[in-house]
Amino acid sequence: MRRFRIFSILLISVLGLQTASATPVMDEAATPIVIKQGGNNKSDVRVIFIHGSPGSKEAYDDYLKHEALQQAELISVDRLGFGESRTPVETSIRRQAMAIVPLIENGDKRTYLVGHSLGGPIALQAALIVPDKVSGLLLIASAFDPEMENPKWYNYLADTLVGKWILPEDMNRSNEEMMVLEGELSKLSSQNWKTLKMPIVLLHGKDDDIADPRNSLFAKKKLHDGVELKILPDEGHFVLWQNVPILVNEIKVLIGM
Repeated sequence: MRRFRIFSILLISVLGLQTASATPVMDEAATPIVIKQGGNNKSDVRVIFIHGSPGSKEAYDDYLKHEALQQAELISVDRLGFGESRTPVETSIRRQAMAIVPLIENGDKRTYLVGHSLGGPIALQAALIVPDKVSGLLLIASAFDPEMENPKWYNYLADTLVGKWILPEDMNRSNEEMMVLEGELSKLSSQNWKTLKMPIVLLHGKDDDIADPRNSLFAKKKLHDGVELKILPDEGHFVLWQNVPILVNEIKVLIGM
């Protein structure tokens, strides 16, 4: 985000191998999204994982199969426009969140949202839409501050005909999201985040040079006083994969398992 590191971010779209069958889910506008499941679907605790940009449901494979989380129902989502949810690009944070709301509302379960990078503001928006259905949030290396997420020169370069021709499809889709992210975060930040009363953990690597850690400081100021902010030394934007044990522990604490 702060730096559109093409070769680094490409890692997101290739992480993991699919280990479970994909399941299509319809949102209220009949737009198909595809999910990947793990854990115990009979559990009364559900964790929904939301990937960044670009990305796919496979980004959370390490979590879906992690032994310490198997007591909960685990769901990883292909966001609209990514993975197997091959819709046109959807740059609206609100519409991305609305596509996930049916999953949140399905059944009478304690539902927790885990979002990484752009998945963070989408998870937050979903909680703002259905606050009574979300029991907690873990927002990892996320972008929240509109003033920090304006398009950079490399985004404009990627937005040219030559740039679009050179970049793979997922990167082009991601760049479309980046080009309007400032405006989308402005819409998100105009809402009253203090209405959210559920436990919220903001986790950010101190060395994150894609989504500046100050994004999480921005979010903490807008959220309720009980929000936890954890800045991890020697961690960057890809803490989601580089330090799985720390994040698994954060999830366990959040969901009470």
